[in-house]
Parts: sequence; structure tokens; C-alpha cells
Amino acid sequence: MAPSRSPDEGSPPMSYEIVDAAYVLDNLGVLPIVDVRPGFMYAESRIPGAQSIELMAAKEAPGDTAECFVGRFAEAGLGPDDEFVVYCHNGGLAREACDLLESRGYTRQKCYEGSWVDWIADGTRPIES
Repeated sequence: MAPSRSPDEGSPPMSYEIVDAAYVLDNLGVLPIVDVRPGFMYAESRIPGAQSIELMAAKEAPGDTAECFVGRFAEAGLGPDDEFVVYCHNGGLAREACDLLESRGYTRQKCYEGSWVDWIADGTRPIES
């Protein structure tokens, strides 16, 4: 299992785990995988079986970003007690997504910090398009 995220000095500890490509590969078809990249990137190619829940779309929607984003997870059947992996293009949006989820009571999400850039760096990993 991957280590928990180390908080930045002065920030609260994070309860979610940082995972790597090996963890994601071992859990394909076992854990839900959530792609938070913009829809056009998801449509082009993604980790097999991933579902799209766009963070940027939630940020652009009127109202509270976190509530909108968490609502989309609930609509996808992913609640605070569910275990799943979040990824984006290079890790930044995935971390932001995990932080937003945590702020609304989610504790079992896992952040694939290397995200898409790391995934495609190894040409043997499966890709869905």
C-alpha cells in the first residue's frame, strides 16, 4: 500500500493515500477510477474503465465548487465511504479533487499523483480510447 500524503507544514493532515501506477494497474477492474481532466482529454484516451467527473466543469458552475463536485460523485454512485482512485493529467487537479472531497467528508479516495503523464510514460500500460 502506498504511504499517506505528507501534509505541507501548517496544513491539516490528509486522510487520503497517494498511490502509484503499480497500485492503479493492480486495481483495474477492482476499484473505481475517476478521471477529473476536462472531457475532451477523457474522450481522447484514458485509463481503462475510468469514469469522467470533470473538476474544471464544477469550478466553472455557479455556486459552491466543492458542493457541485461532490454532487457529481454522488450522482456517479461514489459516496464518502467508497474507495476509489482519482487521477488527472499531471497530478495537480487530482490532489485538488481529493482535497475537495476530503473537505466534504470523503476519506477513502486515493490520489494517483503521477496521473496520466506517468501512466503513458510506460508504453506497456493499457489505454482506452
